[in-house]
Amino acid sequence: MDKTQAYKCLGKEDPLPELIQRTNKYLLDLRLAKWITQKHYELLNIKPNEVELAHLYYLPKARKPGTPLRPIISGLKHPTIKISK
Repeated sequence: MDKTQAYKCLGKEDPLPELIQRTNKYLLDLRLAKWITQKHYELLNIKPNEVELAHLYYLPKARKPGTPLRPIISGLKHPTIKISK
């Protein structure tokens, strides 16, 4: 993982509130343009208390020499999970 620049440390800045706000604004724009129904808007609208950032964890590849790690990103409570379904 140290050899790539694929992941960036977020530090102390939390991108979640801005992501929620931008996504909800986009959904509202779609609703006002009548691209989605009110029912879809209510289903897809993000509630801040129900979401969290994706989690990064690693699983060891036990059968490989040196036991390298496989990165896994779990986004089950990610703000855009409902939209991606």
